[in-house]
Amino acid sequence: MNPEQIFAVLSALLGEPSDPTAFEAQFAGGADTRYPVEITPCTRPVVPDEIDGETVICGIVAVPEDHRDAQSRTLDLSFIVFKAHSLAPVADPVVYLHGGPGGGSVESVRSLSLFFDHLRGRRDVVAFDQRGVDASAPDMDCFGTLAKNLEPIVDQLGGADLPQLETALVRDCISELTERGFDLPQFNTTQNALDVRAVMSALGYAEYNIYGVSYGTKLALEVMRSAPEGVRAVVLDSVAPPQIALYDTLFVPHTEAIFNTFAPCEADPICAEAYPDITQRYFNLLEDLEARPLEAAGIEISGQMLFSIFSGRNDWSDPTIRGFTTYAPALVRELEDGTVDLITQIINGDLPPQPSAETLLAGTLDLSADEKALAQAAINAMSQMEIASDTASSALEQLEADRDRDLEPASLGEFFDDALEDALAGLPDRADRLAFAQDYLNLRFETPRAGALLDLVRAHFNEATAGRLASLVALLSPEDVERVFNLIATDNAALQTIMEGEFELLLYACQEDFVDGFNSAAGFGALVAELGYGPLMTTALAEIPSLFADCSEFTPAPRDNYLEPVLSDIAVLVLSGEIDTQTASSWGGLAADTLHNSQSFLFPETGHGALVFSQCARDIGEAFLENPGAGIDSTCVSDLRLPYLMPDGSLHSVEN
Repeated sequence: MNPEQIFAVLSALLGEPSDPTAFEAQFAGGADTRYPVEITPCTRPVVPDEIDGETVICGIVAVPEDHRDAQSRTLDLSFIVFKAHSLAPVADPVVYLHGGPGGGSVESVRSLSLFFDHLRGRRDVVAFDQRGVDASAPDMDCFGTLAKNLEPIVDQLGGADLPQLETALVRDCISELTERGFDLPQFNTTQNALDVRAVMSALGYAEYNIYGVSYGTKLALEVMRSAPEGVRAVVLDSVAPPQIALYDTLFVPHTEAIFNTFAPCEADPICAEAYPDITQRYFNLLEDLEARPLEAAGIEISGQMLFSIFSGRNDWSDPTIRGFTTYAPALVRELEDGTVDLITQIINGDLPPQPSAETLLAGTLDLSADEKALAQAAINAMSQMEIASDTASSALEQLEADRDRDLEPASLGEFFDDALEDALAGLPDRADRLAFAQDYLNLRFETPRAGALLDLVRAHFNEATAGRLASLVALLSPEDVERVFNLIATDNAALQTIMEGEFELLLYACQEDFVDGFNSAAGFGALVAELGYGPLMTTALAEIPSLFADCSEFTPAPRDNYLEPVLSDIAVLVLSGEIDTQTASSWGGLAADTLHNSQSFLFPETGHGALVFSQCARDIGEAFLENPGAGIDSTCVSDLRLPYLMPDGSLHSVEN
């Protein structure tokens, strides 16, 4: 952070906005009366990177549950808009379509700001949580189901494996939401596509670009098919085409990532001679280790454990996996010999070596004493600047929190809820705590009233505790009582997570991807058996996911042509990663086959979400959005190819 940024944030927090006209149309209720807009505070912290109301706004857009029926109930979709950095921005923003299905994004202000800042040079960036997902699903929490199944859910929080219970919970949640009036078949990708157009229209954008990742690519493709009006260009990152049976093929991306790991070595004469038939040797090794595990760093090295190490490269946030491919053939060779030196270094985080300023300085042999002193001074200054920046960020976060409390001070509702939590902790028996929690959760669906709180405390606490809590209830204003009822959802977030995350995925997958044998337990097992793993690993991998049982509780809601390839002439950029273990590297090209105005790139050393793995992918995406009709200089892609460690300890570079 520089002083100018700090001053701008301070000015905003202290009530001196630098741009009072920012987002003027959105604050006025939106640009399309069919889809009203309400601005709400963004999830904290927003500082130090953003200023709520100036560089970023958050809110909700009201859309029909069924876009084909203007009289249907409305759903509130939570959105976030990051303002372009330019003083002369272009009119077409980028809308980010998150993955999943499920797993929203708008509550992660900092992550979104980080991931998409490179696109804000000239464009606004918009994101929204899809219908039925996270911040766009506040009324879809299955609190009745949670209350009824509280004891086994608590056991799940403790790590118990209860797959049959999960299916029962899904069944109960479907019934609860249906009884509360939700038309669950309308929670699908086609309605989502119409939501995209509605949100962008409500926010005042006549033309826009799409950046979709994972399930977001499937949604982007459906926008191109069902609601293409206003779409200027589309980036598909880590593609999940609708024609792919994603749940039958759960291990296809893993398998392709392995082949992509060794393919450059196999194609290179020197590497292939050093490590002949290395891909098949890897698969054989999985089988051998599954039958006869080794031990390294106190950990059992089984076939599944080695499989997970290779799959772990899909996690961009883990710095220890960067560069792992360099050691992959040598690792296979060592483990075949029963040697565990390399894998021990990997487990301990010592491979690949992580560079630092200190190691750089230590490795420099041709500097004079004065030059080394100057270099050390620069390193010390960098360290101090980092500490100062962190201190400033922490201070601004605290100031933001304090200002928020000043604007909306805590009420007696919070005080009573805290007292209730303390009283609950004092109940000695687990059965008594569970009984209280069930009644507490069930208040979620009652009209807020003080009498319900009195009934709760008198039913579950001794006379002294109930009397003390009852005296607090008597002090609560109607607003305080309503606040207590609103806190019920917050207080039980951990319980809700069990239902929410999985159910959001099931809501979409089970209704639209499990149709007429498209995705099935039989199909999943059969495909795993064909992927080239040995008998032991095939048995281990083919354990049928609980998703297939859970999906049997839903009624499929098929739509004509939904599972067919999308045909379009809209300008499209397709990005795929060679080591992506969630969406196969080949699926990008498959989608591009029917997108007649598309460019496609495959990135080495890139897992799920090419955007976050390299500056190369980010720059290619930005170049495309600047001029979708032009060719792209992609020479940086070849620079991502890593060398391989040879048996003699040298590094050998291979051709792409």
